[in-house]
Amino acid sequence: MHAHELAENTYSLFAALRDTRPLIHVVTNFVVMNQTANVLLALGASPMMSWAEDDAKYMSGVSDALCINTGTPVADRISVMKSLMAFAGESGKPVVLDPVGAGAGTFRTETARDLCDHAPAKIIRGNPSEICALAAGHLSTKGVDSGISAEQARAILTGHGRPDRNADDLPSGATALLESASALVVSGSTDMVLGQGKMVKISNGSQLMGAVTGTGCMLSAICAAFYAVAENGFDAAVASVAVTGIAGELAAAELSGPGFFLPRFIDSLYALTEADIHQHLRADVLRID
Repeated sequence: MHAHELAENTYSLFAALRDTRPLIHVVTNFVVMNQTANVLLALGASPMMSWAEDDAKYMSGVSDALCINTGTPVADRISVMKSLMAFAGESGKPVVLDPVGAGAGTFRTETARDLCDHAPAKIIRGNPSEICALAAGHLSTKGVDSGISAEQARAILTGHGRPDRNADDLPSGATALLESASALVVSGSTDMVLGQGKMVKISNGSQLMGAVTGTGCMLSAICAAFYAVAENGFDAAVASVAVTGIAGELAAAELSGPGFFLPRFIDSLYALTEADIHQHLRADVLRID
């Protein structure tokens, strides 16, 4: 598959999303709830931000896809996350898992690895450190690695959603996670989307996306929206990364700083066209072992 075909597939899913307006159930962190809902609306989806355990089963039944983000992992939210992922796994509902801060401390890492055991057809999106932390748990079930330093933990937490200009290589053990996922999205200076035996590298985006809070979290919700209309997680993930990167690039084109980036980003998503996708998408398709 070439970049032109990727652009055609991306726009096809984008058009389907806008036609069907899927209902996306998002349990995310308190910092990004508002902008995540607005981004989904601009994209063409309908957001639902409920995290009440009492109506989890009902909400799971009426939604078209689920996004779980572990950024503020308090006990009652973790409980409903597990319930929702279990319900989604039983029904085959599209799921996205964003393991915020996995690797930074026992609590976050165990929580992320526990959630990773649910919904085997999910998309997992994170930065290289978070993906490595999940991969280590997948390869060994003997507990959380205890050798991480405070400085490494700081790097994981401050790096979530912010492109690492040095992270262009495939994280160690990432492909092993594909046994429990339909696709992986590894966010970095070049975003990587992995599926069984294949990988797409997408080089769109802007440094300003790392200068505001929540762009990675919003990408995870966008992945869920595309997954609601795609036949598989890999195609959904590629389209999500492409659309998000292109919209971010267009939003940043006339800005000198981050202050107006988020409203411009929302406007860019809302106004995105087929021509924009074909003109701006920069992607390479690779085979992996």
